[in-house]
Amino acid sequence: MIPIQHRDLEKLAQRHWEAIKNYAEKGTKKFDLKYFDDAIKKYFEGITFEQIVLASPSEIDDLVEIWNAHQCKDKEDFQGFLTYYGYLTNGFVRKKENDEETKYSSKDIVESLNISVCPYCNRNYIKLVETERKVKEEIEVTKEEKVKIRIDELDHFYPKKKYPFLAVSFYNLIPSCKTCNQTFKGTKLVSVNPYSKIEEFSFGLKIENSKFYYDKDGFCIDYERAREVLKENYKVFHIKELYDQHKDQVLELIQKQITYPDSYIDELFKKYEGTFFRNKEDVIRHLSNGIMEEENFHLRPLSKLTHDIAQELGLLD
Repeated sequence: MIPIQHRDLEKLAQRHWEAIKNYAEKGTKKFDLKYFDDAIKKYFEGITFEQIVLASPSEIDDLVEIWNAHQCKDKEDFQGFLTYYGYLTNGFVRKKENDEETKYSSKDIVESLNISVCPYCNRNYIKLVETERKVKEEIEVTKEEKVKIRIDELDHFYPKKKYPFLAVSFYNLIPSCKTCNQTFKGTKLVSVNPYSKIEEFSFGLKIENSKFYYDKDGFCIDYERAREVLKENYKVFHIKELYDQHKDQVLELIQKQITYPDSYIDELFKKYEGTFFRNKEDVIRHLSNGIMEEENFHLRPLSKLTHDIAQELGLLD
């Protein structure tokens, strides 16, 4: 698991709120801002709809505690929240002064965060694909119409069915892969929100026998610290089961640590400094086919695992 990091995260959250607010002010009269504020006040004293949408991960945790404490909850009070999430999936449509339509959608959230790889597993790419499918409106109609559909995933950290008031809250919407979102998590609760500051942990290496440098059975990946920090995330997203399938990549790192001594790395860096490589970590990245900077873990699958094992092997300072 990796954190979601962006230098303008608060600005992106504010843009998210503005899109929702503008649509509520100009869109359907059934679900206007007063509707949302009234629904919130029924369960959360002194809290506004805007505060719910912009609530930080820790504030969301507090709101969930309040919600759980209510003995009687009528989820019908929050139908508009779920409806607005449906609008977000397809895009809030607004019109400019020149009557051109503009949209803000879940696709904008993922693209603006510049996340390529799922933060839950750091293994699968997040797909943003536009494609076409053929549909028939009626059985008798033989003419087929092509419509565009988009494939992307936003997980609700706190499931929207159980916590409908968080259906459009920015920090409750986690860009994720389909496997983590639908296959593993679904409506389960997990413990670590990727928008939160994640306690430091690393994947380690345990040597089992002398075959470790040419046989995957000669070593195992140490998950102890990851299990302690990630807790329910570690279980729900099957981190061990998934990562054990990639022991071949760890074996390659072990072999490269043996076959590429420091003198060879120094030679490559000296030869290509300023062209291919900015520093020695760039050389290691080139040799390991991984990303070595923590702030870029979101760009390539298994980048944290690659980084941690490379560091333990002494490939990184």
